[in-house]
Amino acid sequence: MATLLIFSLAFASVHSKAMGLAWVAIVLTALGLGSFYFSQTRNKAASIWACAWLKVTCAVLLLKTIPMLYWADPWAARHGELRLILGALGIYIIARSGLFNEMRFRLKIGYVLTWSSVIGLIWVIVYGRGGLPSHPIPWAASMAMVSALLLAMALKSDAGLMHRRIWFTGGICAVLAVLTSQSRGAFGIVVWWLLVCGVDLYRKFTAQTDFQAAALKRMLRHFFIALLALVSFCWALSYTPIAQRPLSSIQAGIDELLISRESAIKGANSSVGARIFMWKKSIQTIKESPWIGHGQTGRKQLISDWAEEADSTEIRRLSHVHNEFLNQWIDHGLWGLASQLWLLIGLMWICRKLYTAKEHMAALGLSGMAFIHLTASLSNVNFGHDYYTACFSTLVGLCILMIKAKEFWHAPALPTPPTPTPANPTKLWP
Repeated sequence: MATLLIFSLAFASVHSKAMGLAWVAIVLTALGLGSFYFSQTRNKAASIWACAWLKVTCAVLLLKTIPMLYWADPWAARHGELRLILGALGIYIIARSGLFNEMRFRLKIGYVLTWSSVIGLIWVIVYGRGGLPSHPIPWAASMAMVSALLLAMALKSDAGLMHRRIWFTGGICAVLAVLTSQSRGAFGIVVWWLLVCGVDLYRKFTAQTDFQAAALKRMLRHFFIALLALVSFCWALSYTPIAQRPLSSIQAGIDELLISRESAIKGANSSVGARIFMWKKSIQTIKESPWIGHGQTGRKQLISDWAEEADSTEIRRLSHVHNEFLNQWIDHGLWGLASQLWLLIGLMWICRKLYTAKEHMAALGLSGMAFIHLTASLSNVNFGHDYYTACFSTLVGLCILMIKAKEFWHAPALPTPPTPTPANPTKLWP
């Protein structure tokens, strides 16, 4: 099953069924193999956090189930919460069994996600936004989560420097794939990278104890060389679809926003304008039934009425309001909204506890996924897409499985780094 999981992740960026198969591999591994070892806890470190994640998903599903039963809404149209809890249960059983404790498994995950990012970037460059294996927005948000996990592994893993550099490159490829897809809702990954890398550089720089002139001069020289390389890289990208597509998409979004500000109805036939129009209508509709909402059928009827009011072809072809939180509030009132908010609150609570326990890689990885889910959900209903929920469940689970089992960790202790000197300054970057 580990081979099936690795193989599926390798092609998850170019085929929607591959990502679903990776999620299925986790569930089947837990049911078929992990159950034999369930009676013995072999990885106590990972199983504690897997249990916490399972509890979060149980609360999310419970809050979602109550209004779903009230409105008799079909689960077939919305089963992301079910996918999360099944994936969390699978991860909990696997974590207890200790099946994937080996360092080789962690290295394989890093490399296979890097490979998937590279071929995903090539795929979106060649086939464009319309040739992606899934809807472009959830696909881009999923790639952003992959990038966030690779960044955490590159900066906080105790693997060798060569491994971390390759994962760092894979994370950059995933970011470029997101930009090339022109899915503006997932562009928040750029902000996350700038924030995390900036803080990491600042901490490493301030941790230096040797600020002699020679060492400082050498560090500044390395900084300017890196800056020159970055500028040259960006200049080279400006002649490729990697830079041209997102820039044109951002410019188009700004133009649509300006038109919508003049008149919401006039701009309702554009992507941005349709969102703004529906968001304004959503706020008015929520006030009519804030506690229990209008149900899925009621929401679809409301969108149909708004499309007729604005005479908008763009709105007429939609079935949700392009905002996860507003969509949940309209469907199921505060119960639906609480379900989504608890998912974010629960993830951040786990991240805080992981950071306190000095599990920095897992904390950073899960924080990045929570950030992407929050920002991407502001402009789309990603939980309505199977690809996104399968990716979310799988990546969170893998991040938890990579928490080391302390009592079964046989890697040799890392040597104490030498005190930095002018002739041998400490590297500031992986």
